[in-house]
Amino acid sequence: MTTPLCNAYLEIDMPRLRRNVRAIAGSLPAGTALIAVLKDDAYGLGQAAVGGMLADMPEVSTLAVAHVAEGLALREAGVKKEILVMGGAPGFLLVPALECGLTLPLWRPGVAPQLGAWAAEQGVHARVEIKLETGLNRVGFAPGAELDGLLQELAPWREHLHITGAFSHFANTADAAFTEWQYQAFLAGVAQLEKAGIPVPRRHISSSASSELYPQYHLDAVRLGRRLYMDNPENPLGGIEEVPSWRSWVTAVRTLPAGQALGYGRRFRLKQDTEVATVGVGYGDGLNQRLVQVGAPVLVRGHMARLLACTMDQCFLDVTGLACRPDDEVTFFGRDSAGKLLSSQAVALLAGGDEGCGLTAALVPRVARVYKD
Repeated sequence: MTTPLCNAYLEIDMPRLRRNVRAIAGSLPAGTALIAVLKDDAYGLGQAAVGGMLADMPEVSTLAVAHVAEGLALREAGVKKEILVMGGAPGFLLVPALECGLTLPLWRPGVAPQLGAWAAEQGVHARVEIKLETGLNRVGFAPGAELDGLLQELAPWREHLHITGAFSHFANTADAAFTEWQYQAFLAGVAQLEKAGIPVPRRHISSSASSELYPQYHLDAVRLGRRLYMDNPENPLGGIEEVPSWRSWVTAVRTLPAGQALGYGRRFRLKQDTEVATVGVGYGDGLNQRLVQVGAPVLVRGHMARLLACTMDQCFLDVTGLACRPDDEVTFFGRDSAGKLLSSQAVALLAGGDEGCGLTAALVPRVARVYKD
């Protein structure tokens, strides 16, 4: 790998990603498709490169994004595979989305007539998927009266809309009882649609965490983002390799006496004599300051060091006893160059989140993306 000309880089291991996709696809029951989620620039890994690769894999049936703009960018990059937009959008984005062949959600009243009218005028069928609201209370139609309202809206435009399916999203997979309640609500919504004569060829509610914990909810497809990219030590199924690794280098090392302070506002004080390494990465690069507050571990030449303090462009590590030198490699999560792993999922838990994809999504463009193939 050519060393990038920058202070830090995120390495994306494409062979590991391919192996993850094939392993997961091979573990799914017959009839369950794999939808690869690429929202937020593929969780910071780079939508164009990652999406282009996933689009070429037969194991992936569909790509999914959160915003219309993300789907348009994939089309501009030459991706031909089906792209499902999962979230709502301003009205002015709907026609450009249809012109590029994106599958749009029906997520609120008024959308179906707008899409149907455009399709009728163009003499085409607009691809749509019905979003059912089952407990996240974000967007979609709740089974019952709300869904009846959508059915009334759909009636004049049915011949101009190609309904590809229905989907929803679990709110809290740690709560097994509520997750089951949502699943049953989703099935009730699907039954309501089918009773009204609306075919639902693709049903999906399961995402990364729920696919690991509740395989009984897989249905016709699973939407996977984080699970494709990141090791999860708590995953009972195992077998997922860590794809992204965030690395930098030590820029200076000094020994400071007890009582000295580090960082803006002199907030962190050393309790003992400490060997302190400075690294050219700070919160301006996307380093989560909660990790600094808890003294999260990082790898320095394969050894565990810990974060002490952070400024916008630089951070401080305790490297006491590690014989650390300038230009030593620092790995904030993922694998270091020698292959030692610091799980992004474990680091994310220290940051107060629950998924490592939040760490990668926070990294700004000056953290170069480097693709290992």
